[in-house]
Amino acid sequence: MAKTSDKSQPKKIVLTLDMGGSKTKAIAQEYPEGKPQVLLMDSEVADVSKASVESIDAEGLPESRVWVGVGGEYYVLGELARRRFKGISQLRELKYELAIPKVCAMIWLVKEKLNLHNDVALYLNILLPPGEVRDKEQLETRLREVFRGFETPAGRMRVKMIRYEVASEGSGVFFHRRRVLDGNTPNSLYVMLGYRNASVFLVMGGVPSRGITCDLGMSWLVNNFVSKVSGLSQDNPNIVGVLVEAGADCNPQLLKKLSRKRKADEIKADGQLMSKALLLARDEYQRAIVRWLRSQMEEDVCEVVFCGGTADYIRYEIDAYFQKEDTRVSWHGGIAIPDIAGSMGNRMADVVALHEHMVLEFDRVTNYKRSQPLFDAPTVKPTSTANTLVEANSSAKKVPNYTPREIPKEFLTMSDKI
Repeated sequence: MAKTSDKSQPKKIVLTLDMGGSKTKAIAQEYPEGKPQVLLMDSEVADVSKASVESIDAEGLPESRVWVGVGGEYYVLGELARRRFKGISQLRELKYELAIPKVCAMIWLVKEKLNLHNDVALYLNILLPPGEVRDKEQLETRLREVFRGFETPAGRMRVKMIRYEVASEGSGVFFHRRRVLDGNTPNSLYVMLGYRNASVFLVMGGVPSRGITCDLGMSWLVNNFVSKVSGLSQDNPNIVGVLVEAGADCNPQLLKKLSRKRKADEIKADGQLMSKALLLARDEYQRAIVRWLRSQMEEDVCEVVFCGGTADYIRYEIDAYFQKEDTRVSWHGGIAIPDIAGSMGNRMADVVALHEHMVLEFDRVTNYKRSQPLFDAPTVKPTSTANTLVEANSSAKKVPNYTPREIPKEFLTMSDKI
C-alpha cells in the first residue's frame, strides 16, 4: 500500500484562546505529544482594503505582519494594526464579535510557529465573559463557515474543527482547583478581573453558576485616572505599564514618565499630581469592585478566588478588605505558571489551566495515556506570594511583585519595530 503523505493528513492542533482587552493570549500545541507554545497578540484590530494588505511587507517575523482575509473583508491585527493603521482595541465591542479575525490570525501564527501546512485539524477552546458564552452556537456556525477557507500571508488556509468548546472566564482556574481538590471544592465566588471587564460566577455544592459580567476592568480605572490629570490620553499604550510599575503607593518618580512637559520642575510636579490622582482612582476602583462583589455574594460563600492581572494590581486593597470580612481569599487558584508563560505571570493562569484541562479531557475521550506532565515544572520560583491562599484574619500584608521575568525563547511576542 502506498504511504500516505503528511500533507494529506492535517496535523491535529489544540488551541486555547483568551481574547483579553489588552492582549490576545493563546497556548497551542500539536496533539497529543507536541510541546505547548505561548503566543501573544496585541488586541488592536483594523479593517482595511485588499490593497492595504498587499502593501504589507511579506518578510520579517510573523507576529509583525498579521493580517487575515475573511469573506472578502480584510483585517490587520496586533502591533501592526495600531502603529500603521490606527487600529483600536474596540473595548465596547463584544469579544465574540471580534473573535473571527482574532481566531483566524492566531491559527496562522500557530501554523508559522509549528511549521505546519495550510490545512490543519483543530481542537479549539475559547474563554469568553459569562454574558457572551450564550452566543457560542452563533460563533461556532460562523467559524465553521470561515474555516472552509480564509486568506493569510501564507496563502489560503482551511481548518477542520474537530472539537469546539467555549468556557466562561475563570473556568480554567475552577477546573484546576476542582482537580487538585479532588472534587471537594468549597462554596466559592470566582472573580476574574481583566483589562476590559470583570466577571464573577458562584460555585455552590461544586456546581458553577452561569455568571455575570460588568465593565469594571482595568480600563475603568485607567479612564478614571486620565480624567483626573491633564495632557494624557487613555489610548496611550504606556499608561498601564507605568501604573503597574508605580505600585500600590503610586510612586510619583515613576508616574512622571507619563508627563509630556519638558522642564524638570514641571515634570516633577506632574509626577506628584499624578500620584495623588492615582491614589484616589485606586481607592474609587477598589470600592467599586467591593460594592459589586458584595451584591454577588451568597451568605454561605466561604472563599473568594481571584484571578486576572488586574486582580494582582489591587491585591493589597482586596486582601485588606476580605481579612476584615473574615473571608478566605485564594489567588489564581494556586496555579504554578510554567516557564513558557512566565513573562506574563498570573495573566496567563486561566488560559494555562484551561488548556491543560482540555488536553486531559481529550486524552480521556481518545483513551490516550499521557506519560509526562503537559507543562514542565517552573524552574523559577515566584518571588511574590501571588499564588497563595490568604487566610481570614491574617495580619500579613502581601504586596505582589510586578518585576518581569526573563522572556523564554519559546515565547512569541509582537515586535515594536514596525
